[in-house]
Amino acid sequence: MDPLGLLLEVVAIAVYPGGLFLAALAWVMHRAGGLPHGASLDVRGLTAIIAATVAAAMAALPGSPAASIPPPGGATPNLAVAVLLLFVAGALAASETWSPQRLALAGLGAVSLLLLGLLAPSLSIPAIAGAGGDGAEAARILAAITALTVVPIVVQPHLIAGNAVARGPVVAATVEVVLSTLIPPSLRWPSAPVAVVAVVVAVALYGLLLRVGLRATQREHPSLVAVAAACCVAATVAALIAARP
Repeated sequence: MDPLGLLLEVVAIAVYPGGLFLAALAWVMHRAGGLPHGASLDVRGLTAIIAATVAAAMAALPGSPAASIPPPGGATPNLAVAVLLLFVAGALAASETWSPQRLALAGLGAVSLLLLGLLAPSLSIPAIAGAGGDGAEAARILAAITALTVVPIVVQPHLIAGNAVARGPVVAATVEVVLSTLIPPSLRWPSAPVAVVAVVVAVALYGLLLRVGLRATQREHPSLVAVAAACCVAATVAALIAARP
């Protein structure tokens, strides 16, 4: 990578769509969701934040520096890598006591997103977001619902004990990456800035949902598990249908 490409990569991780932008999203989610203030940050929590930041830097949001990194056409934000980083970040930030339901839900969330690779020739997030057709759109929306339903149950962002300070950024990064699969890569001015603002608003609304559903997520309510499982199956079916020649 040439010096310009390296600089753009640093900007992507440190400023936008990772770094400062992720910190702003985490603050918005913290305020809207009433998340607890973390008292300390250990090595696990710090590693979780770093992994979440790198994952967020791969979100294919409008104006991302990754689109300008050589080779011509920009670097390719890989959905599989982003999901793996989010999985690691969530595992590090979440409570160390894992129930079978939480393990199963973590798998459902990851599978629903990775199956979106069927919509495009690769796991490139812009390619997946740009895949046309009603089936592809339905698959993306259903996969997003699955992941966003699963995250608060798996990560438990309202817990005070442990790495509470790391859970907000991990959840915010997950929402950012998931929403980026729904944004067409062809957006240009003035639609592009509007899409970024819409992501911020969506994070705030998601935070409010976390506040409302606090008890349900803490109890791992069966209805949420059922919604996640049903949406994962529906997303799989829609992706398979959309992938048919």
